[in-house]
Amino acid sequence: MMLLSLLLGCGDAPAEGAGGGVTAERHAPDANATRVEVARIRGDATPAMRLSLPGEIEGSQDVLLASALGGQVERVMIHRGETVRAGQVLARVDAEIYAAQLAQAEAQRDQAAAEAGRVEKLGDLASESQLLQARTALKVAEAQVRAAAAQVARSVVTAPFTGVAADVFPGRGEFLGPGSPVARVVQLDPVRVTLAVADRDVVLLEPGQEVVVSTAASGRPLVGEIAFIGRAADSRTRAFPVEVEVENPDGMLLPGMIATVAVDRPLPEGTIAIPQDWVVSRRSGQGVFVAEEGHAKWVSIELGEILHDLVVVRSGLEAGARVIVTGHRDLVDGDDVLIGREGVCCTDGRTVFGEP
Repeated sequence: MMLLSLLLGCGDAPAEGAGGGVTAERHAPDANATRVEVARIRGDATPAMRLSLPGEIEGSQDVLLASALGGQVERVMIHRGETVRAGQVLARVDAEIYAAQLAQAEAQRDQAAAEAGRVEKLGDLASESQLLQARTALKVAEAQVRAAAAQVARSVVTAPFTGVAADVFPGRGEFLGPGSPVARVVQLDPVRVTLAVADRDVVLLEPGQEVVVSTAASGRPLVGEIAFIGRAADSRTRAFPVEVEVENPDGMLLPGMIATVAVDRPLPEGTIAIPQDWVVSRRSGQGVFVAEEGHAKWVSIELGEILHDLVVVRSGLEAGARVIVTGHRDLVDGDDVLIGREGVCCTDGRTVFGEP
């Protein structure tokens, strides 16, 4: 019996290591644990939203001037690339013919006016029909003068605003049909940047909002302003048209250039915004998984405004929470998790790994 007791006592003694110490108990990771990545929500930073949108530069006004009546080009007073002023004459098309027609109409009007005056001086000696006929002839002659004056005006092509003659089409002596183009005039100060903005981004924009415009041609960013936001999307692209106006006094920005428009949208202090991909939808609502003591815990959250790839969390998530950001789609509440790496949320909408 004594021998049996000694043997049992030896079996219960702790094993000693090579150095004479006691070997600590170790637990192997659960083989069924899900490997995940985690992002800790910072409480000392308010996220800011920056959109970067590609666009194309256009003149703030861009018109194709045409010969309304057609005819022979008598003179072309500009060259391609030349700066023109508002009201400056660019070309004359059959102007002499229409000027002669105006002079003829004015002479006929003067004759009709003299005849009407003569009949009115007759007083009772003139019949009502004579008086009516004279007055009608005068009105017709005056209308013919206005029509001839309009034709004279349309025979002269003028610049509607100050800009640049981007193209000049006809030459002197050329015959043009009605509506044939004469010149293209573009206003280059200011210019506008046209954008096609997705529905998730257009809600972040407001008319009058200040933006930063960058181009490869300009060494410094330029400040612009949102001048127009379309209220309906393009039926083909499903994008909303947006126009940004930019001052261009040195003429460095030219139509056809590609520009990048940056829009900054600061959020209220204390706002928590997370990438939309972190959110898991269930029948009971929307939420995220957080890591607590090696387990996944489901947290229901209330969502607010969508900001590009981010969504504002109104309630349910506090600063310091360790949100599972990779592997969360396959989790259920209480699952064991093995954290592969941990980062901090969010810098420009991204999780930064490696921060303390």
